[in-house]
Amino acid sequence: MSLSRDFETEFDVVVIGAGHAGTEAAVAAARLGAGVGLITSALETIGQMSCNPAIGGVAKGTVVREVDALGGIMGRATDLATIQFRMLNRSKGPAVWAPRAQCDRGLYRRAVRSLLEQQKTLQTVQGTVARLVFDPNDQRVLGVETLEGRRFRAGSVVITTGTFLRGRIHIGTQTHLSGGRAGEGATTHLAEQLEAAGLTVARFKTGTPPRIDGRSVDYSALEIQESEIEQFDYSWSHFWRSERREGSVTRHPQQMPCWITYLEAEGKRIIKDNIAKSAMYGGVISSRGPRYCPSVEDKIIKFPDAERHQLFLEPEGHDTSELYVNGLSTSLPAPVQLEILRSVRGLSAARMNRAGYAIEYDYYPPTQLDSSLQVKTVPGLYFAGQINGTTGYEEAAGQGLVAGMNAALATQHKQPLVLGRETSYIGVLIDDLVTRGVDEPYRLFTSRSEFRLTVRQDNALRRLGPIGLSLGLYTKVEAEVIEARLRDEDSALKLAETTSIRPEEAQPILSAARSAQLTQPVKIIEVARRQEVPLQELFKAVALGEDIAGEALVTADLEIKYAGYFERERTQADRMRRMGEFSLDADLEYDEMRSLSLEARQKLSHLRPRSLAQASRIPGVSPSDLQNLVIEIERRRRVAATL
Repeated sequence: MSLSRDFETEFDVVVIGAGHAGTEAAVAAARLGAGVGLITSALETIGQMSCNPAIGGVAKGTVVREVDALGGIMGRATDLATIQFRMLNRSKGPAVWAPRAQCDRGLYRRAVRSLLEQQKTLQTVQGTVARLVFDPNDQRVLGVETLEGRRFRAGSVVITTGTFLRGRIHIGTQTHLSGGRAGEGATTHLAEQLEAAGLTVARFKTGTPPRIDGRSVDYSALEIQESEIEQFDYSWSHFWRSERREGSVTRHPQQMPCWITYLEAEGKRIIKDNIAKSAMYGGVISSRGPRYCPSVEDKIIKFPDAERHQLFLEPEGHDTSELYVNGLSTSLPAPVQLEILRSVRGLSAARMNRAGYAIEYDYYPPTQLDSSLQVKTVPGLYFAGQINGTTGYEEAAGQGLVAGMNAALATQHKQPLVLGRETSYIGVLIDDLVTRGVDEPYRLFTSRSEFRLTVRQDNALRRLGPIGLSLGLYTKVEAEVIEARLRDEDSALKLAETTSIRPEEAQPILSAARSAQLTQPVKIIEVARRQEVPLQELFKAVALGEDIAGEALVTADLEIKYAGYFERERTQADRMRRMGEFSLDADLEYDEMRSLSLEARQKLSHLRPRSLAQASRIPGVSPSDLQNLVIEIERRRRVAATL
């Protein structure tokens, strides 16, 4: 390709795709001062919630708060669009509580676009990227060219194309459409170029359920699920600061209920009778889908003894009667889908607005990336989101933030940001991807983290705020809010350690908690260690802490109640951090290290870990391999020092 033709504009970072990964990548790069071009095929679909209109959940809710702590926009947009809120895992204790918000699709999309446009160095561009432009001398990315013939120069490029790379939609065994999602075309030129560049490519599939007209539903036959909206925001920023001080709840839109029903015997029979017509079971699709979000066909085949399967009817927003049928993801023909819907209690007269479908798409096994999410063989090129084999809005957002930040840092000739597993769920996600790879669409769970007690949704700002401050991510006002929040946590702990509470002051609180009464004054911290006794109530009893933010009190309370557990976990985290500081050069000749097992040499040569900690998580690298690796490296360093 000739490079003689001028580029229209020069950006520091170009981001391809404006879904959840792309928007976070663009904002992260812009916050670091980079000039950013965000290119998408349709500006109207920026921030589109292609599947479930919900943000958060177990582990995922923590990721949203981590993205927010590092200046991202997913939490802020969710706060503007929440129409139903649930705090999951309440029965398991606040250390593992997980926020989940149902969103108004239209409000969320508009909020994302508005938040993007607040970034002065960020420009949105409508167009479909056809190809990357490479330097012919060293194959470094120089920019992009669109199908419309527009060319943009870039220091770094982030690809966040979701399911659009050679996406193919299936509805039954007879209906097949090229598309990245319903109504939008697939991206083929770019996919072909990436494969031609020597990158390994594979295919995954995902799916979506039908949507129905809420006016055709008999709600009297359904179980209602009301919102639990409370004094909770995903975002810590100054955005809501004044309203939070006033205790207002008007910062969220009017709340809406969800509805619960079930797929029962008749619906199961219809699916079984038509299973050969399913794209999944009719031989049309062979790629793997997400194990933890199975199609309804999978549920019927794999769990034949289940009496029924729960379905949630979730509102799409205030300006539409459309409902999302959560739990009924399918690739059966549209007429069969309608028959199934009408077999469900409350849906006998249901009108189907949109049929569900399965979609197959290209992804690139993420072991081809380093920990900054840069493609190892293509300098300046970063991947984030479903292109890396993940599933979920939140996983995409976390990757987008890291990729965008590192793309900007690279253009500024600065060291990349690599989040350790001990710092965040985002760190766990990326480390899992680049060291272990994927054999099915990757989804985050709390069980994937070794540090799930100390890496919580309530303390994301404490964990990641100092990193953001050191990088200069925040405005002056935001930095002041962060510093005030961290001071509040410290103040709460100090007050609890130094203030005593008298028996008569504690009596009503302890009675309500069915806890033993005090016989003499004791420090508040001693009483707060009791599981059912809230720190905030103890402070109220002694007229202290009125100026401390409620979220800071929650964090301080948890730190007191679980101090022993947290200390053990933080000791393990310190050990992992030290291993992470033992760096491994990218050009180490592992094949020559005969003290390592053959499997370890092969895995290390292929994956090229950045640190001893990362090497320790590679399957096939044993503890003895790690010990020998340290000895080999230290010997080489001693030899190099004498030369």
